[in-house]
Amino acid sequence: MAHLTSFTVENFKRFEHFEMQNIGQFNLIVGDNNVGKTSVLEALLIDEDPEVYKQRLLTVLYKFRQFTDITDSYLSYFVYRNKPDWESGMQMRFMLSSVDETKNLSIEFKNKSQYIRNVVAASQFATNNGINTIEMGNSYFPEIYPTPYIPLFLAYEHKLTKMYSEYVGMETKLDDELVEHLKSIIPTIKSIKVNPFVTSNRDNAPLFISRTDTETALPLGFFGDGAIKLFRILIEIAVNKGKRLMIDEIDAGVHIQNFRKFWKTIIRFAAKLEVQLFMTTHNWECLQVFKEVLEEPEMQEFQAKARCFTLIDSPVTKRVEAVCSTFEQFETAIENGTELRGGAMI
Repeated sequence: MAHLTSFTVENFKRFEHFEMQNIGQFNLIVGDNNVGKTSVLEALLIDEDPEVYKQRLLTVLYKFRQFTDITDSYLSYFVYRNKPDWESGMQMRFMLSSVDETKNLSIEFKNKSQYIRNVVAASQFATNNGINTIEMGNSYFPEIYPTPYIPLFLAYEHKLTKMYSEYVGMETKLDDELVEHLKSIIPTIKSIKVNPFVTSNRDNAPLFISRTDTETALPLGFFGDGAIKLFRILIEIAVNKGKRLMIDEIDAGVHIQNFRKFWKTIIRFAAKLEVQLFMTTHNWECLQVFKEVLEEPEMQEFQAKARCFTLIDSPVTKRVEAVCSTFEQFETAIENGTELRGGAMI
């Protein structure tokens, strides 16, 4: 569906009921530790296809959260209070709204007391009264659906080569744009290529960067965490063209001196490919530079699409509330030194 304008989830992790209203294209999510910022990103992985959503959740557990020997009981990790009634299944409810439509999804995971490793296959799906029922099997299959989520500390991995080859490398115009955007971090970059000396299993071959100032191409990993982080984000934006992408701790691995170039590059590329971003951060300098970048004359067109959501564990409602700031409100708060990241606001 089109970009979200509002999002509601019930019975997901610490959220009995959680909603975000007035969502933009570029959404910062801030708040105190353990208030649920990462949980929001995981909830936003919801997909209308239960097969896709099931794999995304299990990928989060196995690959991103380093769970091992996964059994179906581990899926209770995603259910409110971690106390699902497995006899009757566990249900999570979602409401996704865009400018054109609103969709309500209710997903029930049924316990079959079977053993699960990595991602489950050979599952049966049925729709009963509008509820997508995901029945767990014990077969293994590789990750076949890209997970639009960049977790903390995930930077370089061999899958980047496959993603680059499939989604970017075959499109000359997009490849040229990627190279142009990477100049913000690697000024002399000329081209990107898969290691030419690898002739088999090229999906696992390292990516090399050619530069204008030398004939020697170097592996992407040589250029440091900031370059790798930006490369990964740009690749994921290309993969998720016209969809949404979630990024946890977007500032991690990026030096403060690179924040300005970093934000400009990401915002421009996401805008061009119509990707909706949801990004968490704790970093005050990262927020400041985000504001400053959008104040620049050539970037002001993106102000209306920018939002900052502060998650607050409200003592009144006994729920986590998402307080939305438009860019103008966000700008004023930053200029006045108003704390946007929770804690003192509770």
